[in-house]
Amino acid sequence: MKITLDQIESGENEVIIKFREMTREVEDVIRVASGDEEKILCISDDSKYMLPVRSILYAESVDRTTYLYTADGVYRAPCSLQTLEMMYSNKGFFRCSKSMILNIYRISELKSESGGRINAAMENGERVIISRSYAKAFRRKLKREE
Repeated sequence: MKITLDQIESGENEVIIKFREMTREVEDVIRVASGDEEKILCISDDSKYMLPVRSILYAESVDRTTYLYTADGVYRAPCSLQTLEMMYSNKGFFRCSKSMILNIYRISELKSESGGRINAAMENGERVIISRSYAKAFRRKLKREE
């Protein structure tokens, strides 16, 4: 995607989006530019937060509780991994093991491991293992996202 920035001296800020085809990427740019970003209600330290979906690195289920991990902290979500996967698979959420979903757009490095597993380094430096039973589907998803 080509991005052109033009600073003006006066007047109102304006965003012009030119596209050949309406894709998920273009829809995301429109959503962010218009301030209409998807958020998830979650809990941390007995306070409720509206967490932007794009800020989530990965989600993990521990003892029937879903935790959302961001670069800044850990939050408890009132929904299951299955619900997150269904609702946000079009936002890059991918099931990488029985108890974990990761945001493929927040991966900084991938490394193949023995046994067909994939080691994914997230933007915050944490490493997540993509199990061999999900690795093939993960590779297919990456090819579609290119």
